[in-house]
Amino acid sequence: MLVEAGHACAIKECRDHTYLELHHIDENRENNDPANLIALCDRHHKMAHAGVIDRKALRLYKQLLSTSREADIMARLARLEGQIGGGASELPVVETSEEQPADAGIRKFSATRSAVQAFALCQVAITKYEQDVGTYFERHVELVAGEKRLVLDGLKQFANETADIIVDFSYIRKAYLDAPAYGKWLREKVELYEVMTGRKAAGVLLVVVSKENMLEEFALPAIRQSALDNAVTLQIYSCDQVGFHPGPISAALL
Repeated sequence: MLVEAGHACAIKECRDHTYLELHHIDENRENNDPANLIALCDRHHKMAHAGVIDRKALRLYKQLLSTSREADIMARLARLEGQIGGGASELPVVETSEEQPADAGIRKFSATRSAVQAFALCQVAITKYEQDVGTYFERHVELVAGEKRLVLDGLKQFANETADIIVDFSYIRKAYLDAPAYGKWLREKVELYEVMTGRKAAGVLLVVVSKENMLEEFALPAIRQSALDNAVTLQIYSCDQVGFHPGPISAALL
């Protein structure tokens, strides 16, 4: 309820956030249905119990909160989708294969090699990070709002007050792909996740580079600064460190 109200009094003209209480709109303390609960400051809570603010008005304020929150979620999803096309590693999608069976009644489909390789690199990189930090992550998590979705490469939720961890993966195969947007994109995902779930979260920008010299402190200056500016943790591995390289296979090996 507090997340829905933005940790402030639900009365639009008030928005006091110093001391909040949950009010039962129908004044039945046994009815803890979320639709029956609304966050009010002490002053407006007393006014509600005194009937100065009636139940019809409270339900309207509740409806305005829900509408505003949904609009905020959809706007954030649209902005994120516009920036990075949904924002995370997608599962490989099968397409019609160039080589088809002789039997015309059978169609063959396969995912592109590049899509499978990119997804595989993401998975082994998260596995490497899991080993280093001693925890496990859910993979390819989707949060859906209407027709829009937020896709997270990795997610760790905690039962206590510890902030959840969102892992966002990027493969930087060439130094010129260094850019200042990576940390900002992850910060957008973290904030959107918090709005959608009501849970606190922190971001880990997991980057894999193709060459060992890209691990040096002077390498990827834009990504490093972007992570720092947006308060996300940066973890960089090389393909050799994670034990997998998505590069092309030499024809000599075939």
